[in-house]
Amino acid sequence: MDFLLVNYILPRLDLIELFNLNQFMDFTLLQQNYFKMFLPEVFLSTSIFILCLHASLIVTSRRLSYPLVMQSFGKLSVLILFLTFLLVNNNAILFMLTYQNTFIFDLLSSNVKQIILIGALFCIIISENSLIKQQINNFEYFLLVLSAVLGLLFLVSSYDMLSLYLAIEMQSLCLYVLAAAKKDSSFSTEAGLKYFILGSFSSALLLFGISFLYGSTGTTNFDNFHLLFAGIDSETSSLTQSVEIALICIMAAFFFKIAAAPFHMWSPDVYEGSPTSSTIFFAVVPKIALFAIFLRLFQFVFASFEELFLFALVFFSIASVISGSFVALRQKKLKRLLAYSSISHVGYLLLAFAANSLEGTQSLFFYLVIYMITSLCLWSVVLSLDTLTNEKRSKTLIDLASVGSVNPYLGFGAMLAFFSLAGVPPLAGFFAKMEIFLSALSSSLFFASTVAILSSVVASYYYIRLIKTMYFEKKRENSFIFPVNRACSLTISVAVFFLLYFFVNPYLLLLLAQKMALCLF
Repeated sequence: MDFLLVNYILPRLDLIELFNLNQFMDFTLLQQNYFKMFLPEVFLSTSIFILCLHASLIVTSRRLSYPLVMQSFGKLSVLILFLTFLLVNNNAILFMLTYQNTFIFDLLSSNVKQIILIGALFCIIISENSLIKQQINNFEYFLLVLSAVLGLLFLVSSYDMLSLYLAIEMQSLCLYVLAAAKKDSSFSTEAGLKYFILGSFSSALLLFGISFLYGSTGTTNFDNFHLLFAGIDSETSSLTQSVEIALICIMAAFFFKIAAAPFHMWSPDVYEGSPTSSTIFFAVVPKIALFAIFLRLFQFVFASFEELFLFALVFFSIASVISGSFVALRQKKLKRLLAYSSISHVGYLLLAFAANSLEGTQSLFFYLVIYMITSLCLWSVVLSLDTLTNEKRSKTLIDLASVGSVNPYLGFGAMLAFFSLAGVPPLAGFFAKMEIFLSALSSSLFFASTVAILSSVVASYYYIRLIKTMYFEKKRENSFIFPVNRACSLTISVAVFFLLYFFVNPYLLLLLAQKMALCLF
């Protein structure tokens, strides 16, 4: 018995303990990697919770006479977003799937997160003074912006239909409230209500598509979808019809979220009715995350069904550029015009999407960054126009009259932004549009490219009309313009610099866009 104990039992016990120890060490190392990857999201969510708790205690304090914390919260939000950006930028893990392949961390998600954080940071910087002037003194505003950014970060890393849906809903719920942030304005409340009702319909359509897809395949994971449909024969497979119905529902929800025609009916009303600070966030940030996740979804996961979604992309691209360009000609209010302008630019992005090539995806990411920079410059100008005499009414095109002579700096920034949106050299918008048209032509999308080019010419007309109004129309007697605040002037200066720089030297941004595109091919 002692012989057996010494020679057989004890060595095996040592091996079992060693095996368990190795398992524990592997599990511990894996959890550490998970924590490192989710550290930006964990930090952001913890910061939101602490800010919410702090504000609830301070604002409701009778001893402190119920103080307003808007200014301090704005600066804290900027700091939190900057630190989150550093955490994302310093993540050394290049590729990893986590939590049963529910989330993915790669170069695409990392770079898109950085772009989102930079865009949200500048949105808060330029909006802080405007919120105070509009008497939006609710500290919840910045918490909602941070929560929406958190939802967008999770959306970019989603690798499962359930995580995708939950992330979209998280950011959508925050956007609904931001649209109705101006409580004393029935116009803002109406915009938030309309956004909520139509957004809920699109979310229900997305959930139906996901449910139908799960019922047909028994899975919701992107990897499983990719393996299942990799060698499928779309003409003979029994799954084809049900999967196509599910994908049609998902695409329709996606087109609503990005405001592509004819699902754009909510966009002009929400843009006009929402506070300008909220409109800036709608126009700049969410599109980047939405395009990134749906590029991953349709160019990688469901690549076998490319005939279906390519036809849809071409159709909605043409519809968006036509409706956005021609309907904008009839607009008299500035924010509605910019809403239709945004719809036309969504059409250009869908055209690059429809190219279904490495060059097309590269041009899409390049265009998204340039569009974000241009939008920040343009909306900084619009935000500065809120300092006109009547801050509560919607700005009309005539409010731009004499801006170029009264405030040359503001007029110059607006002029360059309009020229960049029109695609006029020597600005980066020209190079971005040219990349999209070349990629579409190389994919034999001749008709769609022709329509997009002609629509771009039409759009150039109303951009030039706005510039004409700024420099050649006479100012109304009862209007005047205050000096631009430091935040808006800084944003305009930075945006103008990059619009000129990326025209002269676009290769750095093109290289970044190419690395992001390679993650999908």
